[in-house]
Amino acid sequence: MASISVVLDSCVIFPMLLCDTLLRAAEVEPYQIYFSQEILEGATRNLVKKGRMTEDKAARFQEMLTAFFN
Repeated sequence: MASISVVLDSCVIFPMLLCDTLLRAAEVEPYQIYFSQEILEGATRNLVKKGRMTEDKAARFQEMLTAFFN
């Protein structure tokens, strides 16, 4: 079990390379990540706004993060 708890804010979920790195690290449990629905919505809203994701893909991304990390 991870001994460090970390809140991922939308500013680190939005840059996909940084997000991917942090999520991959959390998979091997050096830390436990947390985020709120508000944080996820802010990040995905910006991803859609910047053309990085469609709204459907953003919704699936939120579902996957919530299912795997919460």
